[in-house]
Amino acid sequence: MKTVSAALFFALIGTAAAAESCPDELPGKVELDFGLAFHYGILETEQALCGKLVSDTEVWVGFAAQPEGKKQMIDANAVIALPEANTVQQYTLTAKSAVGIVPTDSQTLTDTTVTQEDGTTVATFKQPLSDNGLTLTSNNVYLMAKGTSNNLGYHAGRGFVSLDFETNVISSSTGSTEAPMTTGATESGATPATEAPPTPTPPPSSASLQKIGSVLLGGSLLLIATLTI
Repeated sequence: MKTVSAALFFALIGTAAAAESCPDELPGKVELDFGLAFHYGILETEQALCGKLVSDTEVWVGFAAQPEGKKQMIDANAVIALPEANTVQQYTLTAKSAVGIVPTDSQTLTDTTVTQEDGTTVATFKQPLSDNGLTLTSNNVYLMAKGTSNNLGYHAGRGFVSLDFETNVISSSTGSTEAPMTTGATESGATPATEAPPTPTPPPSSASLQKIGSVLLGGSLLLIATLTI
C-alpha cells in the first residue's frame, strides 16, 4: 500500500484594492467659447482628479494647473493629448513655444485615452491630486487650450477657468457591498426557516493531491502543496 503524505502551506501575499476607474459621466463641467469643454470630478477614495477634454474640432487639446494666484502659462503643469501620437502625457511649460513644452520626468496619469470622431476630439485622464510638486485644489489657477491641428504648436484658443472640487465629488462605484444580514428577523406570525447543516467536505484523494500546485487568485498566492509518495 502506498502511503501519501501532503504538507500544505498557506501564504498570503496581500492584495491591494483595485484602483477605481473614472466614470464616463463626470459631475463638473466648465466650457470656453471657442469650442472646448472640460468635464471633471474628484475621486475621494483615491484623491485623484478625473478629467475629460472635449473639443468641437479635431485638434490637440490641453489642460494645465498653476498655484493659487499665478494666472499665466509659463511654469504650469500641463496635460496634453496628441491624437496622432495617441498619447495623453504630462508636460512642464517653460516657454510660449513648442520648444518650451517639456515632458515631465514623472508621468503619473492613468485611464488615459484620446479619440477623434465626427470632427471632435475627446481626451480623458486620471491625475493624483498631489502631483509633481503641485497640490490640485479648488484654489488653483487652471488653463485650457486647443490647437489648430493635431500637430502640437500655437493654440487656436486658450482661457483660464475655476474648478469646484468640493461639490463635484464622484461616489465610489468599485467597492462591492453585501446585502445586510437580518439575524432572527421574521414577519409577524412567520416561523423562521431552519437551514440544513452543511455537508462535510471529504478529504482529498491521493489522485487529487498529486494535482495540487499553487493557485493564484485576485493577485494572491493562496495555496502551495508539496507531496511525497
